Amino acid sequence: MMINYQGEDFIETEFYGREILEAIQLTNKFPTPKKVLIDMLEEMIHEQLDLIDKEELNHYIHAKK
Repeated sequence: MMINYQGEDFIETEFYGREILEAIQLTNKFPTPKKVLIDMLEEMIHEQLDLIDKEELNHYIHAKK
């Protein structure tokens, strides 16, 4: 699935990767603590829940435990 963002087309994984990188850059902390990354990823998941495959989300939740 392609996602159009600000006039550019991205495949899903590229788009989500850019979102994660942007979130890391906004913290201005390198290396970024694992807890901060997990919190940002969870926030992104909730914001884009309608676009996320439910099975993949369940894999993420299981892996997190």
